[in-house]
Amino acid sequence: MAQLTKTNVYLGITKAAFAAAREYTKTTTKAWITSGVDSATQDPYLLHHYGDFWVEIQAAIALADQAAEKVQAAWDKDVSLTHQERGEVAMPAASFANAVSASKALATRVGIDITNRIFEVTGTRATATKYGFDRYWRDLRTFTLHDPVDYKLRAIGDWVLNDQLPVITQYS
Repeated sequence: MAQLTKTNVYLGITKAAFAAAREYTKTTTKAWITSGVDSATQDPYLLHHYGDFWVEIQAAIALADQAAEKVQAAWDKDVSLTHQERGEVAMPAASFANAVSASKALATRVGIDITNRIFEVTGTRATATKYGFDRYWRDLRTFTLHDPVDYKLRAIGDWVLNDQLPVITQYS
């Protein structure tokens, strides 16, 4: 499913931004003058941010993996899916199962947040063009604007409140 592929592209960009920021923080970022520590890797606020980033990424990966399992199960049926079955793959089918729209919405939200916030953990010097940290946000933002997540969230809300399955398009 193309939407799940896009979700994983978003997650790949986010994970790359996280890894690049982590390496930069470990090798280049200086501890803040009032942090009370000698190394940026011991700064309590930086540790908090990295912990938060990691948790958000893990949640987005887990949701994408659940969606992939649901898509695979539908594919394994080896028959044409009904509108109901296709809708259940595109939307959360029950409180215990998540699907592609929800994972794409979360991957977008987490990715935009982290690729923006990496400067909070890398510092002023990391904004220099030579490091290219801005490319993660710019690339992810460009991808996500091609298929606005607001429409995914609206469709999820319509399913939650009105039991309406999404209209099947190339974007669902």
